[in-house]
Amino acid sequence: MLEAYNRKKTLKELETMLPGDALEVQKALSDFLEGDLLRAPALFLLARCHVLRDDFDGATSVLRSLLEHDADNMPAKIELAKLRMRADEPREAIKLLAEVTSARPEVIESWRLLSDCLRQDGQADASKDASKQYEMIRTFYEKLNAAEQKFATGDFQTADAMCRQLLELVPTEVHTLRLLAKIARRFGHPEFSTTTLLDCIDARPADAALRLDYAYSLLANRQHQEALEQCQQLIELAPEVLEVYELKAELLFNLSQFDDAIEIYRELTEVPAKRALSLLHLGKVLKTVGDTREATRCYQRAIESEATLAQAYWELADLKTYKFSADEIEAMRALLGNEQLSPLNKVLVEFALGKAFEDAGEFERSFQHYDSANSSYADIRHLHYSSQNDLLKSFFTMEYFSARNQHGDEADAPIFVVGLPRSGSTLIEQILSSHSLVDATQELDEIASIVRTLNGQGQPEQEQYPRSIENLGSGVMQDMAQRYLEYARPYRKQAPYFIDKAPQNFQHIGLIKTLFPNAKIIDIRRNPMASGWSQYRQFFADSFQFSYKLETIGRYYNDYLDLMNHWHAVLPRQILTVQYEELVDKFPQVVEEVLRYCGLKFEDACLDFHLNKRAVATPSSEQVRQPLYSNALEHWKNYESFLGPLKRIVESSDLPTAS
Repeated sequence: MLEAYNRKKTLKELETMLPGDALEVQKALSDFLEGDLLRAPALFLLARCHVLRDDFDGATSVLRSLLEHDADNMPAKIELAKLRMRADEPREAIKLLAEVTSARPEVIESWRLLSDCLRQDGQADASKDASKQYEMIRTFYEKLNAAEQKFATGDFQTADAMCRQLLELVPTEVHTLRLLAKIARRFGHPEFSTTTLLDCIDARPADAALRLDYAYSLLANRQHQEALEQCQQLIELAPEVLEVYELKAELLFNLSQFDDAIEIYRELTEVPAKRALSLLHLGKVLKTVGDTREATRCYQRAIESEATLAQAYWELADLKTYKFSADEIEAMRALLGNEQLSPLNKVLVEFALGKAFEDAGEFERSFQHYDSANSSYADIRHLHYSSQNDLLKSFFTMEYFSARNQHGDEADAPIFVVGLPRSGSTLIEQILSSHSLVDATQELDEIASIVRTLNGQGQPEQEQYPRSIENLGSGVMQDMAQRYLEYARPYRKQAPYFIDKAPQNFQHIGLIKTLFPNAKIIDIRRNPMASGWSQYRQFFADSFQFSYKLETIGRYYNDYLDLMNHWHAVLPRQILTVQYEELVDKFPQVVEEVLRYCGLKFEDACLDFHLNKRAVATPSSEQVRQPLYSNALEHWKNYESFLGPLKRIVESSDLPTAS
C-alpha cells in the first residue's frame, strides 16, 4: 500500500530540486522507469528535465513514449504541443491541442496555446475563435471558483444557486455537477449526490478525483459494498493516493471486516502526517472488536502524536470504563482555552470533561460541561426538531393495513429493534445475537433510505412520503423489500434471522410492515429520565439531532410514545414492548418472552450474552460485554436537579408508557 505513496513522495521531492539540478533529477528517475508503478508522472518529470537542459529532442521522445503508455494524458499532450510549436510544427501542435480542448475544455491553458498555434499557422479567424473560447471558459471557471469558495466557507445556499446558474449555461459541465453533488451530500441528499456523480463518471471514467467523490457519496448513502468496489478501482487507478486506503478501511469497518481494516490502519500509522488520525480510527476498530486495552493505548498515542486532537479525548471518554487522570483533565481544560481549536473540537472536549467530572463525583461541574457541549453543538449545527406523527398516523391506519395484507415480501428474516437511543437496544441485540439462529448486523440505514426514495428527494412536483406509497402495487413493494434484503446481505452471516437495531425505525413501522408483513418488531423502552439523561451526555454527531436540548429530548420521547401507541392500535399483537427496567429485574423471564415472540427456542447462550465475542459498534459496547447489572438504573438522579426542562415535558404527557 505504501510503496506507491512513497514513490510519489520521492517524485515530489525530486521535483523540488528543479530547475537547478535537472541532471541529478534525470539520473534519479532511472529507477522509476523500470516498472509501471507511477511510470507516467516519472516520464513527465523526465521530459521536464530534458527541456531544462535544452534537450528538446530528448523531451519530445520521452513525451511520445509517455503518450504510447497513457494516450489520454492531457498534460503530456500540452507539453508536446509546446515543443512542436518550438520546432515550428504548428499543425501537429494544433492536432494535440484540439484533442485536449475537446476532451477537457476546462483546461484553459490549452485554448490560449491553441489560439497561438492557429495564429502561427496563419489561421487568423480560427485563432480569434479559440481566443474567444478561452475568455468565455476563463470567465465560467472564475464563477465556478467563486461558488467553490462559498462552499468552502459554509455558504451552501449561495454556492447551490451559483452552480444552478452555471448549469443553465453548460448543463453537463462535470466540475459544476461535482460541486452540486457535494452540496447535496451536505444537505442530506446522498441519493442525488450519488446519481449526479455517477453521470459524471460516465463522462470521465479515468478521473480519480471524481471516483473518490463518488465513493464518499456512496458511503454517505451507506452503500458500503458499492463504495468498497469503487475503492478497489481507485487503487488500480491511483495507488499513490492514501485517502483511498483511509476510505477503504472505513468501509471495511462498516462491513464488519475488522481484521482487514486494522491491517490498513496499522500501516497508515507509519505515515507521520496520517499517524494521529490513523491511531484514532484504529482505536475505534479495536474498541468495536473488544480489545479495549489496545484501543485505549491507541487513543493515548494519538494524543501524544497530536496534543490538540480533541476527538481522542472524547473516544477515551466514550469507552465508558476509562478514568481520566488529573494531568489529562488539566490538558483538556487547557485545550478549551486554545483559540486555535475549532468550535466542534471544543464540543468534544466539553463532553470528555463532563465524563471526567462525572467519574469524580463532581456532578454540578460535570453537568456544566455536558450542558455547554450540547448547547454549543446545537448552535453550530442550527438544529431543530419537528414531529411527523400526524402525517404518519393519518396515513397508516387500520384500514390501510387491511387493504395491504397481500402486499410486500413474506420473508420473516428481519427482526427490528426500535426505540430511543440509550434505552437498551444494544442489550436486546446482544441477547438475540447470542442465539444460534440470529445474526447481528448494524444500525442499518436502508429503511430510512427507502423513505428518502419514496419522498422524491424533496422535489415539490412529486408526491411526498407516505402518500407516495398509495398507488404503488405489490410488485413495487416486493422490489423494495428485496432491495432492503440485498442491502443487509453483506452485514449478515449464515443465520436465517438477522437484527436491524436502528432505533429511529420506530417512525417507519408502517413502511416496515408494508414491506415485511411477517417481520418481528421489538420496542425497547426505558425510564425517560434515565434514557433522556443518557442521551444528553452522549455525543451522537448528527445521528440524533433532537438529543442536544433537554426540551427536545422530552418532546421526542412524547412523540415516540404517541406514535408507538398508534402502531400498537393499528397492528394489534404484532409488536413486542420490552421495558428495560423489567428486563434487568426479571431477566430470564423477559428473555424467554422475547425469544418466544421471535419464534425461537430458548438457548442458555442468550442469558450469557456477555460472553458473546461479536463486534459492537455502539456506545454501549463495553456495557454489553459485562454481566447484567442494575447500578445504572438510577444514575440519572445524580443530575435530577439540573433536568427540570426534560422532567416537566415528560411528566406533562398523559400517554401510557407501555403497551
